[in-house]
Amino acid sequence: MRRDASKRRAIPDAVRRWPLLALLVLCACPKAPRAGITVLLESPPDSLDDRLALSANGQRVAQLIMPGLITFDDHSEAVPDLAASFRRTDPLTIEITLRPHLTFHDGSALDAASVKAEYDALLSGAFPSPRADKVRTIDHVEVVDPLTLRFHLKHPDAPFLADLSLGLVPTSRATLPEGKKQDRSPIGAGPFRFVAQTDEDHLELAAFDGYYAGKPKVAHVFLRVVRDETTRVLELLKGRADLTVNTVSPAVLPVLERAQHLRVLKQQGTGFSYVAFNLRDDKLKDVRVRRAICEAIDVAPVVDHKFHGLAIPATGMLPHDHWAFAAEPGCKHDLADARRLLDEAGYLDPDGDGPRPRMTLAYKTSTDRFRRAIALVFKEQLSQVGIEVDLRSLEFGTFYNDVRHGNFELFSMKWAAVIEPDLLRYVFGSEFIPTKENGFGGFNREAYQNPALDTLLNRAEQADRAERKVLYGQVQAILARDLPYIPLWHESSVAIASDRLQDYQPSAHGFLRPLAAARQVEAGVAR
Repeated sequence: MRRDASKRRAIPDAVRRWPLLALLVLCACPKAPRAGITVLLESPPDSLDDRLALSANGQRVAQLIMPGLITFDDHSEAVPDLAASFRRTDPLTIEITLRPHLTFHDGSALDAASVKAEYDALLSGAFPSPRADKVRTIDHVEVVDPLTLRFHLKHPDAPFLADLSLGLVPTSRATLPEGKKQDRSPIGAGPFRFVAQTDEDHLELAAFDGYYAGKPKVAHVFLRVVRDETTRVLELLKGRADLTVNTVSPAVLPVLERAQHLRVLKQQGTGFSYVAFNLRDDKLKDVRVRRAICEAIDVAPVVDHKFHGLAIPATGMLPHDHWAFAAEPGCKHDLADARRLLDEAGYLDPDGDGPRPRMTLAYKTSTDRFRRAIALVFKEQLSQVGIEVDLRSLEFGTFYNDVRHGNFELFSMKWAAVIEPDLLRYVFGSEFIPTKENGFGGFNREAYQNPALDTLLNRAEQADRAERKVLYGQVQAILARDLPYIPLWHESSVAIASDRLQDYQPSAHGFLRPLAAARQVEAGVAR
């Protein structure tokens, strides 16, 4: 079969007709001011209840409605949210002081008793949640007074503070059957309250008068799902949308920057893109095959030509500036060695320079044109070592469902934000493989199992920060060796905002919460 073309061969561009969009910039002008801000999403939230949401958009939207006790700043450090303060009084106790005078959107009090009711329901199973494992280390929750509660743990749990970001609900919604309503008509204490959801693609929120930081200056937020990137770009250019975060590919950003009514806001991000293997598959359970695939994929030209400086190559899940990051060499791009590994694994080239492949692998991705264009690059690169790729581009809901249920050989996806390094345990720990018993909610979708890694991850859960850094360094070395994922890159966080939305500062994690501090103005007002 045909072998090495130029190492830096031209990348196939199955993108879109950007010259047409460039022409539209000349006539693009905002529509008349609307009653609120329109935010474009690329896929619908899987749930509006943070206790059920597993997708990035589900969790981002839930944060606007039902935030938790704590949140994270751009440096991935825990900071108070509905809590006024938090502290560890000893290795097994975390004391939370709530902000005074908190209420939920329905007027009920948000106090220590309501927080306890929610966590008790998750602990007892009175509210089944795929995220209930977040509370498994809690022994009991103690109400000290209306504004103070203590979480008593069964054992030291270093990442437990991250688990306190889980969205809070009124006591009436803590258990079933009332708790079911939270999925599609949520009540929280966030900056915006739920108004209506006419279908999965349209959601309306309104500013909450009782928000602890003051009523937002954006009166209404209209969240609209637009699955096609070209359509999202046109909606922005025509002034029919005011914000989108991390849904526009870098190649089109210059077109948007030339539109006078739009601003492109960039922030170093914590997102992580990867290719995952299904280790249940007979071919892919062989690490030599996984390494051959990793060595055949050349990330550098994709980062250079597709991302235009808005991504950096990754060697693992943690961003390079994360406190627990450990440098690993990553996969060298070496076609000859990739072929050698495939030979060793028993996948010989059947016809030398002929067209027949060594193997065929199904590769799933979304219908997003940018992601599909990248998958086409990988398809071409893998063909150079005799691997034929059956590329399947699926609507996101179908794609995500297949990923959750293990219905794939290869897939590419992105973690929208990598904050707490304990995420490594949820993604690679043996106990988090999706099953019918856990509602297919586990994040170890590749079905990777390594008892030594499990031991390190469980030790890190109970260690202090210095020891955690050492342990996570060992974890990253094992993952670099075993390759259940191919690390691709860390992407910047990029928001496109209209001149009707001022004071919006993009989050490194791609959160939508900066809307709470932004303000809406009439089109054309000074920026």
